[in-house]
Amino acid sequence: MIQRTGVTAGAAALAAAGLSTPATAAPVTQAPDFLPLPEHAKPFPIPAEGYRLEPVGDNGYVVSAGVAQGYFFVTRAGVVMLDAPVAVAEFLPLAVKRVTDKQVTHVILTHDHDDHIAGATKFPDAKFVSHEMTAELLRIYTDPDRPVPDVTFSGKHHRLTVGGERFELIYPGANHEHGNIIVYLPRQKIAMMSDVVAPGWAPYLHYGNADHIPGILKAMDAVLELDFEIFLGGHTYRIGDRHDVEICRAFFVDQWNWTVQAMKDIPLDLSVVEAGNLWAAQAVWFNRIADHVTPRLVKKYGKELAAVDAFTHDNVKAIIVSSFTDDPNIPADALK
Repeated sequence: MIQRTGVTAGAAALAAAGLSTPATAAPVTQAPDFLPLPEHAKPFPIPAEGYRLEPVGDNGYVVSAGVAQGYFFVTRAGVVMLDAPVAVAEFLPLAVKRVTDKQVTHVILTHDHDDHIAGATKFPDAKFVSHEMTAELLRIYTDPDRPVPDVTFSGKHHRLTVGGERFELIYPGANHEHGNIIVYLPRQKIAMMSDVVAPGWAPYLHYGNADHIPGILKAMDAVLELDFEIFLGGHTYRIGDRHDVEICRAFFVDQWNWTVQAMKDIPLDLSVVEAGNLWAAQAVWFNRIADHVTPRLVKKYGKELAAVDAFTHDNVKAIIVSSFTDDPNIPADALK
């Protein structure tokens, strides 16, 4: 059984967002200078109840605290929850009761990660729905806070209809995590996918421990094939739209292409370290590439995407490894 520490990923996110109390906050140390957040990426004030509740579409709601977001939709037959993030777990039942007397009948688990679904047990009478790959991982974890789904599907697509609302569950292939799905509400033109696009922000460290970095591009393309106007990404402070997905795709393509080109232009120099220490030589090489690529990305995207200068240097190095281990044969026409 996985044991949770006293500080969960959600609590850490709250602290990072400045929501921890002085009694629990870590000592402040001098941080390097970072770019200011663009206006569209800044956090909203949190009400006294500790979370924000805002409508989305004509029967949906966003529950947010810090950089975590959960979503639910009220249908004629009950409430459908899209993920149940641990950082807002205590607020989700309260938020539902604020808008409806209906029960939560389904919780769609987009993938297995703790920060997105470890609040699902707040709804013990609901059916849990996921891709079969997510269910397989949850069986391995035997984590009581992450239930094994009741309903699973294989392949690329599953349709769930509840109370007249259609939820299209789309699996674009391995991406941020094996089994991570798109949830699409065609009537409302809403697309939701966790951890692939954070609206208004550059990618998180190592793409959030991504299983398959090239699959993130394919996932963004799968989202952009849909007819949607609203995008829900699972994190950051606001609701997104098509432009948010497009700009994150453009950033990914530039980061990948510029990194691969720099790998060709900057030679691996074995002479800079002790003979035979290939790890050290590669560490120097990786840093030289990241030092070359990162400023270009910061210059191009620093005013449009928040925190481009925070994790991009590390993510360039992740792409170096991904480019020759994950999938070195991404179609050239996809990287445009």
